[in-house]
Amino acid sequence: MRKLFPVLLMSGLLFSLSSFAPVHRGAPVAMKHVRVYSFPITGTTDGTPGAGQPAGTIAYTVNGSGTTPTSITFSTLSGTSLGTYGFTQSSPNNYLATGMKTQTSISGTYFHISGACGSAGYCMEFIGAL
Repeated sequence: MRKLFPVLLMSGLLFSLSSFAPVHRGAPVAMKHVRVYSFPITGTTDGTPGAGQPAGTIAYTVNGSGTTPTSITFSTLSGTSLGTYGFTQSSPNNYLATGMKTQTSISGTYFHISGACGSAGYCMEFIGAL
């Protein structure tokens, strides 16, 4: 009986442990969500429709390639152009256009590419707008 006890004990342990199966889950992977937007991007903002004009609503059109903006054009709602201004990269995923203050009262326009901007994947910031 003494020699049989260790064999029974080992058999019992082996049998009971064989019912435990390892969980085969893949390690969590950070998924990169690609935000898709296409140019041109259009909208309106507050500004002046030309030098010395009263404040109002002006339209803008952002042109670009891929995910990079290249220029922004401002115009009156009736379609009169207030100029086209180029974007330069100020930091990764951040682009700045300046030089439009005389025509629009806007000092600069930031185009941010970020998932924090919502489903569009980009945010626009008009600096010095009315």
